[in-house]
Amino acid sequence: MKKTIVLMMALALVSCERERMVQPESDVISFKIGYPVTKATATAFEQGDAVSIYAVEHSAPLQVGGNYLNNEKLTFDGTKWNGARTLYWSDVACDFYAFYPYQPSVGSIEDYSFSVETDQNGDGMEKSDLLYASAQNVSRTDGSVELSFYHMMSKVIVNIEKGEKFEGDIPDDVVAHVYNTVTSCRVDWAKGSVEKNPFGTKNTITMKKISNTRFEAVLVPQNIERSTPLVELTMGGIAYLLETSLSFRPGYVHKLTVKLNTSPDQEQIEISIDPSTGHWN
Repeated sequence: MKKTIVLMMALALVSCERERMVQPESDVISFKIGYPVTKATATAFEQGDAVSIYAVEHSAPLQVGGNYLNNEKLTFDGTKWNGARTLYWSDVACDFYAFYPYQPSVGSIEDYSFSVETDQNGDGMEKSDLLYASAQNVSRTDGSVELSFYHMMSKVIVNIEKGEKFEGDIPDDVVAHVYNTVTSCRVDWAKGSVEKNPFGTKNTITMKKISNTRFEAVLVPQNIERSTPLVELTMGGIAYLLETSLSFRPGYVHKLTVKLNTSPDQEQIEISIDPSTGHWN
């Protein structure tokens, strides 16, 4: 009889221990991640996209380490976001911070170094498009963490039109470059802000070719003075230079319409800036 009682007590202890080890599903954090209307080269997050996630107790400062969640990787499977490990709710409300693309190593929160690609063909433009989102005072009772991303960088679009004196079709060999822009910046993940690296060097960016008449690039927000060329279009061995002053603002699209004439003389090029420039949604 004593053996039976001891065995039953042992089974009960094992059962209780298993209940402690299994977390109820409501304790697992789920994420609803909102996508900007446009990403650099797509209109939705795609399978395999990954974001970095941080969480701190509400109102606590975000740090490189020692947070409730530290640079957790969430990957989109085409339907939902999955963590590299299961993430559980804290007993207290938290503030969440997220950025795309996933950064495997973050050495600073207030002064993180990031650079756009100098060749933005292929996946270069996508790698340059830095997105950010945050959600404050979120707890288990909210059901999920909702994160709405926005663009931290600037985007420039160059559209080419034929002027009255341009004969024939625009050739297939058109290449577009952006000159004299600083490609490195400093990011503050806590504030969701970015600024040009004051000690960064100016580089030339090869724009992504969308078509013979449309080119796009992601730039670090900065002011460009008119004293230096901004855009160069090369076609048929002829280079067309665009000089203009622009203030590339974070989260904005800047559209330039360039009218070309047959003559390579810069005075023959008509240039207009699209007044519809606005938020990069």
